[in-house]
Amino acid sequence: MKKAFLLITILMCGFALRAESSHRIIAFEELPAKAQEFVTTYFNGLTIRFVRMEVDVTKTEYTVRFENGMEVEFNSFGDWDEVESHSECLPSGFLQKEILDFLNQNHDGFCLHEVARGKHKIEVELANGLEIIFNKNGEFLRYDD
Repeated sequence: MKKAFLLITILMCGFALRAESSHRIIAFEELPAKAQEFVTTYFNGLTIRFVRMEVDVTKTEYTVRFENGMEVEFNSFGDWDEVESHSECLPSGFLQKEILDFLNQNHDGFCLHEVARGKHKIEVELANGLEIIFNKNGEFLRYDD
C-alpha cells in the first residue's frame, strides 16, 4: 500500500511540474493569423523586439513587444487581450466605434496608454492616468480610480 501511495505521489508531482507554464520566443509567422493581421494593421512600421508564446495546461497566450516599449497580448485565437505603452500614445483604430466616439467627445486629443479587454468589459487608461470602463458593446459604464 505504501508503494502505491508513493507511486501516486510521484506521478502527481510530475504532473504538477509539467502543469507549470512554459514560454518560448517564436517567429512572428508563428502567431495566429488574426494576431499577425492586428499587428500589421495597427503597428505597421514598428520594429518587433520579440514574440513570446506562453503555454500552460489551460491556455496559450502570445505577447508581441516592440522596440519602443509597446506591447500587445493575444489569446490562443489571436484576439487581442491587452495593448499597452508606458511612453507613447497607442493607436486607437482597433477600438469599437462607440468607445472612440465617447473618447473623442469627452477627452479631446486623448492619448491611450493601456487597453484591456475582459470577458464583460473593456478598460481604457489614458496617459493622464484616468481609467474608463466600457461594457463589451462599447457603452460607457463609469470612470475608475
